[in-house]
Parts: sequence; C-alpha cells; structure tokens
Amino acid sequence: MKATKRILSAVLCLLLLAAGCGQPDGPPEPDSREITDMAGRTLAVPAGIKSVFPTDPTAAIYLYTVAPDRLLGWNYALNDVEKRVIPEKYHSLPNLGMGDAVNYEAVIAAGPDMALQVSGGGAEDAEQADRLAERLGIPVVVVSDQLADTPAAYRLLGELLGAEEQAEALAAYAADTLQEAAEMQLPEEKRVRVYYGNKEDSLETVPAGSLHGQVLDLAGAVNVADVELSSARVRISLEQLLAWDPDVIVVNGEPKASLSGSAAAAGILNDPDFAALTAVRNGAVYGAPSAPFSWIERPPGPNRIIGVRWLAGLLYPDAAAYDVDDEVREFFRLFYHVELSEEQLDWLF
Repeated sequence: MKATKRILSAVLCLLLLAAGCGQPDGPPEPDSREITDMAGRTLAVPAGIKSVFPTDPTAAIYLYTVAPDRLLGWNYALNDVEKRVIPEKYHSLPNLGMGDAVNYEAVIAAGPDMALQVSGGGAEDAEQADRLAERLGIPVVVVSDQLADTPAAYRLLGELLGAEEQAEALAAYAADTLQEAAEMQLPEEKRVRVYYGNKEDSLETVPAGSLHGQVLDLAGAVNVADVELSSARVRISLEQLLAWDPDVIVVNGEPKASLSGSAAAAGILNDPDFAALTAVRNGAVYGAPSAPFSWIERPPGPNRIIGVRWLAGLLYPDAAAYDVDDEVREFFRLFYHVELSEEQLDWLF
C-alpha cells in the first residue's frame, strides 16, 4: 500500500512539473533597481516603493500630486485654506517637519522606502542628499526645482513609483503650459512691467531671473525687481517701488498671518502711500491665488504651473489661447484630485 502511494505521489509530482504548476513564471523580481536622478547621481532604489519621505514642502507637493497614497507626511501642519481643497483623507498625515526641525527619529520609525529632495541638482545638493541617505538608511532621490524641468521630474517620479499614467498626464499638462507660454513671444514693447509683492506689507519681492521669480518670466512679464540675485527674496523700500512704478502689481499676502493676496491687494489700493503708483491709479493691483498652495512661488514647486496660466491670462488676455477658468478646473482635477464647483472656483480668486 505504501509503495502504491509513493508511486502515485511521484506520478503527481511529474504531472505538476510538466504543467509548470508551483513554479514561478520567470526569474524572481529583483529587490532593487538602479536609476539616475536629476542631480546625475546613480543609485539603487527599492523595486516596489510604497512610502516616500518628502524632505521639503515642494517634494510633498510633487508626491501628493503624482501618488498621494505614497506620501509619508507633510512638512508642516496644513492650514485651513489647504484643507479646504485637499481631500480630507490626507489631512491627518503626520507633520514631519522641515529644515532643522525634521523629526528624523519619527521618519526612521515610519520606515519609508525612499526620500525625495527637490533642489537645484548641483554638487552641494548631491552631497546633501548623500548625507541624508546615510542618516536615514534609505535612498534619497533628487529632482530639479526648475519650473522648466517639471515634466521631466514627473516622468522620473512616475517611473520610480509605478505611477506612469498619472505622471504622464501631469507632465503633459506642464509641458503644454510651458510650450504655450513660450509661443506667445510678445514683442518687448508690449510686455507688461510687473511688481510681485510678498509679506504683510508687500515690500518683499523676488529678483528677476531668480528661481522664485520664474512664473513672472515664463508668463511674459517684465519683472521690475532687476536687482542682484543675493537671495531668493529681497526686502525693498516703498521709495524703491515708487521709483520702479510698475504697470501691474501682484501680491501674495502672508499665509502665516492669514492675510490673503486679495486682502493685501485691497490694502494697497486703499493706502495713500501707494496712491501715486501707475498700477494703483489704474486699479491694476491683484491678489495672487494661493489655494491650496501659492500659484507664484511659495513654495517654488509644480503648484506654479497654474500660476503661469493665470498670470499670462491676466496680463495678456487677447494673446492667451485658453480660458483661464477651464484651465484651473483641469489643473485641480489632474494635480489636486479635486473637481471644482463654481463656488470653489469663485473662492479661489
């Protein structure tokens, strides 16, 4: 009887082997793969990435837009404006901190598969990423902070996170926006001179040609703040603004003081100190939308793509070959995972 059972068992095993049952379909999946990031660094990353630590708010926005369920946490506590747009399921993600305030112990304990750093991609940025990778024990991937590199950043993230379809949709929208802005090709004499103001008094600005001023450049504006590129933002005096005398003023307000761009614009229009400005006399002072993130430069991430559309449409309505409201709806659907109602659209502006 035992011999018969052994024979039957052997025959069954042969049949299973012949049918390929119980055998893998191919070689086992590798645990890691090699990629080249946008700082030119070649590094190994896990084959399957389920959780990513953003080292800064710009990285968090990239992750939220392309693969929100892979976002380990935010870098600060979301404010009420951000929560009004971002779906509720992401409100409770932990605040991991940024800069010197990052809670590295909490990050390590959470066990992310990789970290994402958004920066210029130079030697110092690469070294910073290497140091952080050693500290966290996970790969740190660098993507470019340049607005023109947004499509390439999304395509790299799509490949990394297995989110190619979503990433390509975002990359294509960004590429179309940048292409259409470039094709406007306005002659110098028709370009509008613009001042961009930040903070409660609107007397902090972004220098022409700076990372933080790229929306103005790409939208075809002439940034009147033609000053030395000593920092991302610079303080100016009211006298300097009066001397520049811009055609249009766009202000961001101060989110930390719950001052919206529209409130800051109203303040300028009603302040006698600004009354002599051409922009004020013509009523050409506008608040930059900032929901859920600033459309101009705080932070300088993919949130700026819709800022290019908005500002170009504001400055050159006859040259912009699109409806701004339609573009805002499409951008929010693709990037922020929200279908805007008419009420929400009105609120944004």
